[in-house]
Amino acid sequence: MIQQFQLVLAPPTGVRVPQAWAYRLYGWLMAQLPADVGDALHLQGEHPIAHFLHFSPEKQALIWTVNLLDETVRQSVSPLLTSVKEIPLHESPLPVTEVHVSPAVSAAELIRFGRSFDESRAKLVFLSPCAFKQSGRYAIFPQETLLLQSLTAHWNTAFPEYALTDDDALLALQQGLHIVDYNLRTTRYPLKETRIPSFQGSVTVEAHLAPPLLELWNALLSFAPYGGVGIKTTLGMGGTVCSIGRTGAP
Repeated sequence: MIQQFQLVLAPPTGVRVPQAWAYRLYGWLMAQLPADVGDALHLQGEHPIAHFLHFSPEKQALIWTVNLLDETVRQSVSPLLTSVKEIPLHESPLPVTEVHVSPAVSAAELIRFGRSFDESRAKLVFLSPCAFKQSGRYAIFPQETLLLQSLTAHWNTAFPEYALTDDDALLALQQGLHIVDYNLRTTRYPLKETRIPSFQGSVTVEAHLAPPLLELWNALLSFAPYGGVGIKTTLGMGGTVCSIGRTGAP
């Protein structure tokens, strides 16, 4: 089971909180966990936590979205996220005014959700800086191949028992996807001594796929708000929301 938590933060007046502070929030979160849990997370190549920080114009609020993508981690971390009242960063304490908890979902539920749509278009909105690594370089445009590879990799990490490993099916899926519209801007995500070239904005993807492959693609899209897109989703990058035909989520 995976689960999403959204913490509404209230910075002190005059304090600007950049999106890159997500990395500091993650550091605080790791420091609160039992030593054995934290050590296990550091040893994993793909961490079962994806999170990001963004300002919501609709809610006029700063929101830290935390996705727990492993049952053991969910059991360890969720009590902390639901009970925290203030996050004491060195720069400034961040009061937590609200916590919104989405229902936990399984791979089977996401697959069923994908089957409930037959629309061929979907819109992905990248709420925090997103980037891909391709041939050793940063790629700052969400090509269809890179989108699919990223979503599949994140899915396989979260749901190894439902791993997508059929190369022929994935190739057919890739060939049926087309970005038909985009509204993107380039940006940089500062991380330690690096400013990672990245992008934010939205893309619209049209899928020309047979029904079974369309269901698979829609399942991956329904997972995108949990697993994120692109690299370094554990450090605050790649925060994504998605609407399939209409706005919706499982």
